[in-house]
Amino acid sequence: MNSREFLRGAFGALAIVLIAACHGAPAPAPAPRSHARTVIVLGFDGFAKRYLDADSAPALHALARSGVGSRGMIPSFPTITFPNFYTLATGLYPDHSGMVNNRFFDPAHDSAFEYKKPIAHESYWWGGEPIWVTATKQGVLSATMFWVGSDAPIAGVRPSRWHSYDHGIPFTARVDTLLAWLDLPVAERPRLVMGYFEEPDTQGHRYGPDAPQAKQAVLRVDSALARLVRGLERRGMYDSVDIVVVADHGMALISTANVVYLDDVVDSARVKVVTLSPNLSISARDGDNDALLVKLKKLPHVTAWKKGDIPARLHYGTNPRITPIVAVTDPGWMIAWRHGRQLDVLGEHGYDNANLDMRALFVAHGPDFKAGTTIDAFPNVDVYSLLARLLGVTPAPNDGTIAPFAGALR
Repeated sequence: MNSREFLRGAFGALAIVLIAACHGAPAPAPAPRSHARTVIVLGFDGFAKRYLDADSAPALHALARSGVGSRGMIPSFPTITFPNFYTLATGLYPDHSGMVNNRFFDPAHDSAFEYKKPIAHESYWWGGEPIWVTATKQGVLSATMFWVGSDAPIAGVRPSRWHSYDHGIPFTARVDTLLAWLDLPVAERPRLVMGYFEEPDTQGHRYGPDAPQAKQAVLRVDSALARLVRGLERRGMYDSVDIVVVADHGMALISTANVVYLDDVVDSARVKVVTLSPNLSISARDGDNDALLVKLKKLPHVTAWKKGDIPARLHYGTNPRITPIVAVTDPGWMIAWRHGRQLDVLGEHGYDNANLDMRALFVAHGPDFKAGTTIDAFPNVDVYSLLARLLGVTPAPNDGTIAPFAGALR
């Protein structure tokens, strides 16, 4: 089922009704399972771990108290949306999945990936094996709402039910859709259900992570979780399903005073810029990237590397889709052109994943988790192995491990 089959009505006075019928070493194999668990995954874009520290998300706090919380999930580099939501689904670093940025050029296909354009639905962009493909191959039905990559036929496989992203669908309707899928007859009912929500990222960008508007956006996604929990309770399912809530990255406060200008050191006509700030993907038009690197190193608050020299801890730089030179600013700083658009946001991500402001949300609850457990910070490549373990399927080769969750699983 694709998004054209999704029925929308007015929000508020009218309820929205969905027709429910409509390269690393392999991770350890999952333990034998005696049950067929349903797993629900919610993805909250830009939900920084530190948002929980303000006690502004009662449903999430309640879920963590009776389930599993963490000291933060470490996003992959670059700390932006498409690479990280796809890493959560595949267990692969962006360098290995091929989803190396929100925008990039693929020399093999002589084409550019633009995440907001139809070309993003082509299968060749998406490497690895996302969890819905793993599940489908092993006979487990899956359904996704707006999850990154799930509307492309990866290895010829789509989820049993899926919707392409539509910003206009209210959060309440999205939750009701997930619940409607769980009301399907057993033979049609997905055991893996995944839903994406674009907040609090939007408000965090616009107003800054500490602004009242960002806090309101946190409450908005928290309310979506609360609606899901109430729906599961009414169905008598809350204590029998596993819920995993994740984010792709955090958010840092920025200032219009903290800007360095690329045209102070390079001529814009002599470079190709794929992404600008705070992670810069760039190359020299004449091919002299060594000379370009020398110039970039003159910029304050910017660290630049040739792709082969990027620190190993970032797991980035071998994919042909990555530009010859990559740079990133210090936390809170931005790169701009003097002749370009003025900075109009107060929050940003994309920084080094060692920056604590980039730490992302992870909370889990369900019969497979030990209540009241807190786990240490861990890399987000490990989530795929966790989902495979919960579903009772054998994971595809990936960069993660189940180890961080060992003390939290029953």
